[in-house]
Amino acid sequence: MRGQVRLNMPRSALTVVFMATLAFTLHLPHAARAADPSDWMRPFVPDEHTVVLYHFDEGRGNEAHDAMGDPALTLRPHREALWGSREGFGATARFERREDDGTIRIGPANNDKLQLRTCRRAWTVEAWVRYTGPYGKDWGNTYGNICGSDEEGLSLPTGMRGGWHLALHNSRAVEGLAPMARFIGSKARPDSDVNRISPYYEPGHDTGVRPAAITDENWHHVAWQFRYEDQLHVLLFDGKIIWRTSLPAGKDVINDAPRCDIPFLVGGFLHSQDPPFHLNAGNFEGEIDEIRISDVLRYPVNDRLAIVRRELPDAALQGKYAEQLSADAATGKVVWDLIAGSLPAGLDLDGPSGTIRGAPKTVGGPHEVTVRATDQAGDTDQHTVSLRVRPGRLLTQSLPVAFVGGEYLHPMQTEFMSQPLAWQIISGRLPQGFTFDSKTGRLSGVASRTLIQPLGIEVKDAHGQVDRVQLAFTVVPAELRSIEPEGNTVALWDWQGPDGKLFRDVMGDESLTLTWVNMIGDTRMPREGWGVYPLLIGGGEYGFTGPQQNDKVDLRTCPDAWTVEVWLKRGGPVDHYGRKFDYGHICGTYDSSKRGVWELYLSDHESPDGSMAPGVHFLGAEEEQALMDLHPWKRPDGIIGQPHHAGIRDTEWHHVAWQYDSALDTHQLLLDGRLIWQIKSPDGRKLVNNRRHDAQFSVGSRLTGFARYGGRFNYRGWGNYYGQIGEIRISNVRRYRGE
Repeated sequence: MRGQVRLNMPRSALTVVFMATLAFTLHLPHAARAADPSDWMRPFVPDEHTVVLYHFDEGRGNEAHDAMGDPALTLRPHREALWGSREGFGATARFERREDDGTIRIGPANNDKLQLRTCRRAWTVEAWVRYTGPYGKDWGNTYGNICGSDEEGLSLPTGMRGGWHLALHNSRAVEGLAPMARFIGSKARPDSDVNRISPYYEPGHDTGVRPAAITDENWHHVAWQFRYEDQLHVLLFDGKIIWRTSLPAGKDVINDAPRCDIPFLVGGFLHSQDPPFHLNAGNFEGEIDEIRISDVLRYPVNDRLAIVRRELPDAALQGKYAEQLSADAATGKVVWDLIAGSLPAGLDLDGPSGTIRGAPKTVGGPHEVTVRATDQAGDTDQHTVSLRVRPGRLLTQSLPVAFVGGEYLHPMQTEFMSQPLAWQIISGRLPQGFTFDSKTGRLSGVASRTLIQPLGIEVKDAHGQVDRVQLAFTVVPAELRSIEPEGNTVALWDWQGPDGKLFRDVMGDESLTLTWVNMIGDTRMPREGWGVYPLLIGGGEYGFTGPQQNDKVDLRTCPDAWTVEVWLKRGGPVDHYGRKFDYGHICGTYDSSKRGVWELYLSDHESPDGSMAPGVHFLGAEEEQALMDLHPWKRPDGIIGQPHHAGIRDTEWHHVAWQYDSALDTHQLLLDGRLIWQIKSPDGRKLVNNRRHDAQFSVGSRLTGFARYGGRFNYRGWGNYYGQIGEIRISNVRRYRGE
């Protein structure tokens, strides 16, 4: 019955009514221009803004089809499709809360329409629901998933997690089920998880409209609307707005995740783990009908003229600027005027169009101005906005390392600067074989030897703006370019391959396989020209765990010497959660419960300049055998060369290594192939590798106990790594001379 109409309510008649009630909204092409306020009370009629629509008209069989005719969007049940019916609407999809998740409908994964990628300005996700299931069965509350492509970490067997979902939810203290939504963007950005679109999470955004939740077994309409322009989220219940907010800066919805390997799910979460945990959690019981995704705001967010509250982008000195203001629910044309404050010199507000345009003549701000909009019905609204004119600046604050004998090309980056740009080196000298393009700011060449060379770079734009930066250009040994397995390799993890869940030892030892600490999914992000590597956000649940009591990872198969090395890219000074990143567990068996043997870490504790340096803890069975804080800042007497070269200040990729020689009882730390620290028999103690424990080998997460797909991981605790981690290799020799 795909694409057909229901005979008990002719869609042709509804189309006439629907088109007759269209309201024209000036300046707002992405808003609900086409919304009849009563549209939600009837079966949905496809139109030019309909992206996806499931009528569930089939009423039998094991398929549900998109009414827009896209066969790729067909839904199929996990086991069997159950059907219901509703007077005036026809057939419905019915769901049971079963241990086999059998009645959940499953669609495609990573489909642009179902991932909301075709909704470039706004979206409305809505459905009719009738909930008849139990309360309090999901973590002590109720969580009925309606539809979407995120699943709270319960159904991803492998691959990348992301997407969104619309659900019914209640808290332990509140009666009734209210709509909630969640959106997960790219893990490459902080705050990509917008998961508090709910009256129960942030009641301060409750509109006070009642009823706002389901307390019976009747049919109800729920909707989630979102607009990019002002990052506005709106939840509707039975046609009334019950919750609305524009999220603060830094929590923007940006639909840029490269992929989502979770299929589109209707009626619950698919529990794919073996054995499953949180059995049945999130599964819907009852009926769902009329799921529609639209690329507009279907329903008005204001009942009279209202200026859209959004932030104005910054302007550049003498740069062309044109930003159009917009309004909701206007009657006829809108006229704009400035009623308080003044725009930067060179900018004006065009009254008929509401456009701020021109070319700023001076740098400064913020300039606060109050604008007023007036429509033909005489309704007015006013709103204060701020605008800054930013000085041009050089964005490049660090340079990636170069390799001896390798081609190197790195362009400098600027913002708020006008072409043409003029570049020059104002201090330091380029290594032999390198050139710096004065027009493009590109540094290129082939290095013949290792070095650390300071370079002062200056850029000047067409309007005379100048900025400078002091950089360190580092050339490292060619042998660091490729961390490969060979005869002295004990273990090697390179993070490559199609499976983002299981990372096997390249040497073939299955007992050394690493996997997720928690059900976060494939977090690997690319390092251009190398591969994909895990991104860790400092939360602990993003790390990886391996074996317990394993001689290889406890370094017992390295009786004479060892090298533990890793490529890493530290995050910024503040982690994903807004905390100072001052210490990060890279890898090892030592954990927060002080079990295990060793830990390789990155720390700025007692740093003379705020930089982070690699360090090591190594524990024996007895207290007097502990070798703690083998670290340049904690033990500065061991620093080799200039202290300035012992720490990492930037967020570029660097190679870190810890070497130990048993005969000499000497520890060495290397950064980018250069020996930065060395000490023999620290505290007069010889290393003794005799500790027995039940701690796990872990990467990135400083565990608090046993963790594998959950467990006692260090959620948002201290010591978790922030940034990316690349190849990790353990060898039974000292690999590097440390020149």
